[in-house]
Amino acid sequence: MRAISYALVSLTIVALAGACSGGSGTPPPPPPQQAQQGQAQIQVPPGQVLITVAASSSPQGATVTGGGRMLGLTPFTTQVPIPAPRPGETQTFQFTFQLPGYQPATISASPINNTITLNAALAPMVAATPPTTPTSTPTAPGGGEPSFTVRGPAGGAIRDFAVTTSAARVEHQCMIAELTVDIDGNHSYFSDLVVSLRGPDGTSYSLQSHASRNPFRSHTVRRAEGHPTQGTWTLSVNDTVRADAGQLRGWTMAVRCR
Repeated sequence: MRAISYALVSLTIVALAGACSGGSGTPPPPPPQQAQQGQAQIQVPPGQVLITVAASSSPQGATVTGGGRMLGLTPFTTQVPIPAPRPGETQTFQFTFQLPGYQPATISASPINNTITLNAALAPMVAATPPTTPTSTPTAPGGGEPSFTVRGPAGGAIRDFAVTTSAARVEHQCMIAELTVDIDGNHSYFSDLVVSLRGPDGTSYSLQSHASRNPFRSHTVRRAEGHPTQGTWTLSVNDTVRADAGQLRGWTMAVRCR
């Protein structure tokens, strides 16, 4: 009986050892978090596609808005959904950069290989300065018609549905033989603008109206011939369309008298 008991104990030990070692060649399943890695994706609404927007500015920290929502503070890279383009269609989107103490800037851009790269150089806000006293210089040695120039101050930001003005006063009195106006400024879409000059006698001269040409250039005002010079002249830039912006940095009026 003692021998049989030893045999039973031995068989039990062998059986337990086999149960513990069986299946050791099969690796355990991965943890649930490892099996789920890399499966999260951005959900895109039907009829839209994702593009990458990379934006930077000088200085940094500007708020960028597009499509009616804030995209981030520069510099940043993000993904945004847009309507899926039709075959052969070129889509253009507008982005506005804003930073306290600086002029807002609007950039229009189209995706290239599903990526839009934006870089805005922001200009500081320009405080208005008093008009410069006009100076008179002879047109030729020994005489001739007198002429002079007047510099108008900066008018500041050109904003949507707003009129930006700058006034300069002329003390010299004569009748105009020739008038030229040079305008210094910028805007992201020239066709939005209506530019005009108003004389001291109330006459308004249209310099450019909803034209694609750059209005920040030299204009010859032929209709001003025969009008008086003395008084306040006002340059106006009217932005009549939404989404684009710019600035009026200053202007110069050159007069040749009769």
